[in-house]
Amino acid sequence: MFTTGSKLFLGASALSLVSALLYAGTTDGALSMPGVLGLLTATIVFGFLGGINWYTRDGNVSGAQEGVERTSSAAQPAGSNSMWPLVAAVGVGGLVIGAVSRPVVFKVAVVVVLAAAVEWMVLGWSERASGDSDYNSGVRRRILFPLEFPILAAVGLGVIVYSFSRVMLRLDKDSGKAAFGAIAAMVLFAGFVFASKRNVAKRTVTGVCTIAAVALFGVGVASAVQGQRTIEAHPTTASEAAVCLEAGTAGEIDDNASQSVSAKSSVIANVYLQSNNVVVAYVNGVPGTAFSSIDVPRSAWVRVLFHNDADQSHRLTARLGTFGANAEVIQCTTAVHTGHEAFLDFKVAKTNLASSTPIVLMVPGLDGQEIQINVP
Repeated sequence: MFTTGSKLFLGASALSLVSALLYAGTTDGALSMPGVLGLLTATIVFGFLGGINWYTRDGNVSGAQEGVERTSSAAQPAGSNSMWPLVAAVGVGGLVIGAVSRPVVFKVAVVVVLAAAVEWMVLGWSERASGDSDYNSGVRRRILFPLEFPILAAVGLGVIVYSFSRVMLRLDKDSGKAAFGAIAAMVLFAGFVFASKRNVAKRTVTGVCTIAAVALFGVGVASAVQGQRTIEAHPTTASEAAVCLEAGTAGEIDDNASQSVSAKSSVIANVYLQSNNVVVAYVNGVPGTAFSSIDVPRSAWVRVLFHNDADQSHRLTARLGTFGANAEVIQCTTAVHTGHEAFLDFKVAKTNLASSTPIVLMVPGLDGQEIQINVP
């Protein structure tokens, strides 16, 4: 015997089938096939749901069944309201948008859908774990809190750092310093107030922190949309290779350059410009012997440490050869002051052509003071 629910679904299935036949008989052209397929799909879906309702008897139970007032579905407490269906719907929408826009949107949407599915399933299972709602809530907390708290903390910290960085990149240097100091002062003041008021409610602290985080996120999004300020590119010895062949200092490139190198730097040789303006090299592994040439492997990055013991500022320049029609490859350190040092890494190109210019380490302004580079 058909139940009420199954009758309704089977009636909808029959109506869909009749509509498909009428649509197929009255419509010609390219629009006929999609419409017929859609109506036939609805017929199958309604028929399937009707079969489930008929099999489960609409969830009805016999009144003569023992304990039915406690075991039936109608006797169970209703599930609590949940936000996870909405979150899952937003994630599915993000999948559609990400599929036609940016891959990062699609990847984030996948994470949102998976997280919503896990949360929703665990919530649904925990609510049926027992008849005690407090116990069910405890079960859910034991399962999900060890996973939720670290992830939410990492996401929250990432949002705060990203928003703060967008704000700082949007402001100019002077305004950025003032904003940084003002925000730090507000955070310190808020911490002082919370610490001094021992009886302040947790909800108040949570509300203030939430409002501050939302405000920071909003300002960060607005700053990201407007774009960051224009940051001028500063010249370097790589962008201004011409200074490598000039003696002395070259303005901004050398003015604020570092004059020290970490002791952990791995070098193949230490190059010294001595007080008598003579350049020598001390190769690692051969202590106490000064060399006028060093061996360097081809097509491998190598490092040397330049020490300036002369009475003027000088730079160390690596002339790495001219091969074919290509321009000469030149690299150098910034100008090193007396008693300081600088680090230079370079690579000799791998080629079968002979260089038309010497491959040496030299100090511009001191003629003849060179360290020959031998490339096997």
